[in-house]
Formats: sequence, C-alpha cells, structure tokens
Amino acid sequence: MKKWIAIIVIVVVILGVGAILFRGRLSGKDGNAAPAEIQTTIIKRGDITISVDATGTIEPLVIVEVRCKASGAITKLYADEGDTLTAGALMAEIEKKYTQADVDQAEADLNSAKARLTQAETNIKLQTEQSRIQIEQAGKNIVDAETRLDKLREDIELEKVANKRAVEQAGKDLEITELRLKQAESSRPESVKRSEASVTQAKISLDLANEDYERNKALYQKEFVSKSEVDSAKAKLDLAQSQYDSAVEQFKMVKQPSSEEELKLAALNLEKSKLALDAAKHKVKQESSRAKDLKLSEAQLEDAKISLELALMSKEQIKLKEKDREAAQASVTRSQVALDAAQDRLDDTEVRAPISGTILQKNVEEGQVITSSMSATASAGTLLMTMADLDNVYVKTEVDETDIGTVKVDMPVIITVEAYPDRTFGGTVLKIAPQGRAVQNVTTFEVTTELSNPSKILKPGMNVSVEIQAANRQDVLVVENEAIIDRRRGGKIVIPVVDGEPGDPIQIETGVRGFDTTEIVSGDLNEGTAVLILAPGETDSGMPEWLRDRMKNPMNSFQRMQGGGGPGGGRGRGPR
Repeated sequence: MKKWIAIIVIVVVILGVGAILFRGRLSGKDGNAAPAEIQTTIIKRGDITISVDATGTIEPLVIVEVRCKASGAITKLYADEGDTLTAGALMAEIEKKYTQADVDQAEADLNSAKARLTQAETNIKLQTEQSRIQIEQAGKNIVDAETRLDKLREDIELEKVANKRAVEQAGKDLEITELRLKQAESSRPESVKRSEASVTQAKISLDLANEDYERNKALYQKEFVSKSEVDSAKAKLDLAQSQYDSAVEQFKMVKQPSSEEELKLAALNLEKSKLALDAAKHKVKQESSRAKDLKLSEAQLEDAKISLELALMSKEQIKLKEKDREAAQASVTRSQVALDAAQDRLDDTEVRAPISGTILQKNVEEGQVITSSMSATASAGTLLMTMADLDNVYVKTEVDETDIGTVKVDMPVIITVEAYPDRTFGGTVLKIAPQGRAVQNVTTFEVTTELSNPSKILKPGMNVSVEIQAANRQDVLVVENEAIIDRRRGGKIVIPVVDGEPGDPIQIETGVRGFDTTEIVSGDLNEGTAVLILAPGETDSGMPEWLRDRMKNPMNSFQRMQGGGGPGGGRGRGPR
C-alpha cells in the first residue's frame, strides 16, 4: 500500500514540474516578458472537405407486388423474371369464359332495366298530357254549360212575357171578332163606332206586334233569343196584320149592309180568334216543360264540374307513375352496378403492369390454376409476380450520432459498388431518421440515400460504400485549428505575429471546421498572415499572463470593440 502511495506522489511531482517548465517557456522569468520561442502558422487559401462514410445495400425505391383478383387457369404469361415492362403492359391472362358470361347477363339486365325506365318516363309524359287535356276540356265544358244555363233562363223569362202578351192579345182579338159578328148581323151607328174603334185597336196591336217582331229579330241577330221566338213574333205580327185587315174590312162592312158571305166571314174570324186564344193559353201551359229543360241544363253544369274534379284527381296518377319511374331508375342503377362489377371481374382476368419496372420474381407458371380470395381479411388476390422500378434506387446506412449533425437532406453522396470498383455513382440524401437506435451503447441514425439508375446496372442486394459530402469548401481562407482560441465569454480569436512579436487578438467568425484546418468567414486577416499557435482548445483563461495583460489594455479593448487589429493599426470587420 505504501509503495502505491509513493508512486502516486512521484507522478504528481513530475506533472507539477513539467507544468512549471511549460509556463516558464511561454512567460519567461517574471511572467511578463515575451516568450523565447513562439510557434506560428500562416493564414492561407485551401479546400476543406468533410465527409461521412458508411456502408449499405442497394434496394429498389418502389417495389410492387402484382396480384390477380380473378380465379381460374392462367392461360398465358407474357413476362418473366428480369423482363422490363412499361406501365399498363399485359403480363398475364386468366380464363374468361365464366366472367364473360356474367358480363353478357349483366348487360342484358341493364338493357331491360333501361327499357322499363324508358316506358315509365313515357307513361309519365302520356299521363301528364292526358290530365292536362282533361282539365282543359272539363273547364271548357263548365264554361259552355254555364253559358247555356244563363241563356235558357233568359229565354224562359222572355217566353213567359211573350206568352202572357199573346193570351191577352188573343182575348182582345176574340172580343173584337165577336163585336164584328154582331155588327155584321145588325148595322147600327153604335156598331160603326165600335168597328171604328176595333180598327184603331187593331192598328195599335199591329204596331205593337211589329215592334215586338223587330225587337226579337234584332235580339236574334245578337243571339240573345232563339229562332222560335222570332218565328213566334212573326206569327203574331202576321196575326195582328190579319186582324187589322179584318177590322178594316169589318169597318167597311159595318158601314154597308153585310152580305151573307160577310156574315160567314165574321163567324169564321170569331172561330179563328177563339183558336188563337186557345193556342196562346196552350203555350202558357207548356212553360212547365221549360222548367225541366232548366233542370237538365243545371244537371249538365254539375256534371261538368264533377268531370273537372275527376280530371284534377287524375294528377295523382302522375305521382304513381313517378314512383314507377323511381323504381325503374333504381333497377337501372342496380343493373349498372352489377355490370360494372362483372366488367371489373372480367378486367381482372387481364393482369397488367401497375408501374414501369423490372420483374424481380415470378411466383406462378402458365396453366396453373389460382384461387383468389377477396374477403376483407384476405390479401387482394393471388401473388403472381414482384416488380420494382429500378430507374431510381436507394441505400439505407447507419450514421454514428457524432456525425449525424453534419448530415442534411439533399446533400450530395458518392457511392461505390463492389461489382464496379472503378466507377462511382452520385446520389443525394433523401431522408434522415428522426429517432436513433442504440445497439450495444452505440447510437446510430438511419440515413436514406437516393441515386439514379437509368442503365439499371445497380441491382437490388449489391453491397455499396457511401460517402456523404457534408461540406466541400473550395479556395477559402483557412487556418490551422490550433491557432483558434475559444473565449470564455463567447467568440473566437487568433493572435497575429509580426516580426516575431504577438499582436492584439483579432476576433474572427469561422465556417466549416475540418480535421486540420477551419474556414475563416470574417476577421481582419489576409492570406499570408502569421498567427500564434497555442495548445489545442486553449481559452483565454489558459493564456499566458503577458497575453492576458495585453488583452486587458484599455486602448486595445477599445480597438477590439471598434474592430481594431494587431500592429500596424489595421481595422478588422469583426464578427458578422
């Protein structure tokens, strides 16, 4: 135990002496003088390339399993392993006998359903047109019936008035003829006066009959009265004219002694007047029959109204026809779906390439019978072949977590293949896994690289080496990594050396850091400038005392704040 303690003490002493000698080499005896020897390097232009190396295997970017949904014997195969096909190319044919029969049956069902739909639409059009015509005709019939009823009522009222007048006139005529007969039998002065009065009365009756005839004739021309009324008025006029003529003759006879013939004529006129009175009274009795005509016309009007209601109710038939059309349309839809399904099954008997690519594996042979299950849990058909698009392939590699920070998507990649050692292939980083995988305490991230393979010489399964070019800076200002000092407060500086003497620190901004050198992005430095080299990773806390004193000089600090450089009064740009 004491032996090990002694060894530890000796090691500590040696390390302490070495540290003192090293600081003395830099600081001198009093710690303020410049060192006896200063190690420097030169700012120069150069290239910095950072790459991440990994290995992997070629895999297709797109792999497709070609499956067949149909069942039956494979009648023809048009592709074999290694063949390159374009999308849509025919690969295999399956027996079509039964699927073609299903399509034919579905087409027949669809045609039948379409015919029923056409008939249903035609029925709707016919029913609609028929209902329209019936409604129009029923409406017209109502108008005609109402017109006839109004006309009949008017005719009946006119006939009543005319018949009443005819009875009155016939009664008067009868009285006149009776008086004339008496006058013919005895000629007396008073008879003459009465005969004269009869002439006057007959004249008045004739005028009235004439006026009545002219009025009825005018009404008939306007279709307000019937032809029978005009004829009746004409008969009355003729009768009044006869009576007037008779009264005139009677007056003449009264003035003169009547002959036997005149007496007979007077007697006949009396009979005639009686007959005319009976005829007028008979017409009055016939008015009851006109009431029946009125009821008949009213009944016809009611029938026309009922017909209109029935015509309106016929519109309900249109709704029923529309239901038939909907059912026919549903039948067409079902038949169309059945046809599409049958056509799909027929199309499934021809297997075509889903993509443009190369056949990697063939799983069936010509003449083989396949049975494809299309249940929800089964795969979509029988696997026939596997094909892939080899125009673009990819490589999956594992990159250590210490390097993954430098890898970005779309970075260029150089790939070498063992099968072609003298050739290189270019690609790009396609994807970086968001989560790493730890294997035996080593964490890696999966990086996927895509590369073009137009000649298809890169085959799936080939082993490749991948070089990811994380950075490639050409002809830039570089400095050795040991010359860059990291400050505790942030930022990086270098110490210029002029005539063997260190100058004021210059703040710089760095870019890409390589294995030996680092890119200088900004700072008051030029190509060929010498800078001090300290221990790798040195910070301002580990600087020699003379260097820290120089950095604490107020003027130098002011110059640094203003971007001042080392000796010579140069002014730097400072960090960007």
